[in-house]
Amino acid sequence: MSQQAPLFLKRVLITRQAEQAKSFTAAIQAVGGIPLTVPVLSFVPAANRTYIQRVLEQLHTYQWIIFTSQNGVEFFFQWLNLLNINSGLAKSCKIAVVGKKTGEALKKRGIKPDVTPEEYIAESLLEALMKEAKPHEKVLVVRGNLARPILLQGLDEKGYSVTDLVMYETVQNKASRTELQHAVEKADIITFTSSSTVNFFVDMMDSKQDWLSVINEKVVVCIGPITAQTAAKYEIEHIVPEEYTINGMIEKMVDYFKGNN
Repeated sequence: MSQQAPLFLKRVLITRQAEQAKSFTAAIQAVGGIPLTVPVLSFVPAANRTYIQRVLEQLHTYQWIIFTSQNGVEFFFQWLNLLNINSGLAKSCKIAVVGKKTGEALKKRGIKPDVTPEEYIAESLLEALMKEAKPHEKVLVVRGNLARPILLQGLDEKGYSVTDLVMYETVQNKASRTELQHAVEKADIITFTSSSTVNFFVDMMDSKQDWLSVINEKVVVCIGPITAQTAAKYEIEHIVPEEYTINGMIEKMVDYFKGNN
């Protein structure tokens, strides 16, 4: 490893779900960093199987399907397979996604989104959707149990016929509490890729005396403004990339250590 690598020997704590952490880990290593992977959460299928089946069997009646995360895409197709339902998704309706990575998850399945907002947050998706969808059209919102209600509320207020479909649940990895606290001590950089990772992280650190002082001696990188708002709520000092993606986070880290922050 070259000492000229942008993040040479910087230890980067990755708190996101284990499977999703793989690409983040590889990207950190590519710029000379040392990833410390301690997932503070994981994702499980939602428990409301009967309701999910009823909605998925009526997909052909919707004009729009909105995916608010990559996880939503993954669990959507897992449920279709589990319930043996043929969606005909690409032909039956238009698709809106919250961001580039969510869109890429669909493109891998041969489906091109019709709407992707310029800024990868629910508020921008709502604004973009208003320009394309008509109020009388039926809209299905695919999400996780902890997703912010802003999109559902906004569509409902504008008179859209909206169905809320929770397909997965975000759960805390409580067993990793001790491992997390040790990793925080070692880390130079701490990363948060969602508000859930911040909330669970703080809950798992809370038994550690004066944990906030320890955190604020590190470089904390939040993937976007909503995650940053959650960090700010706990008085965690942080920086945010220009592009709300993993690559954007890494670019922000590199700029920080080059003195361009």
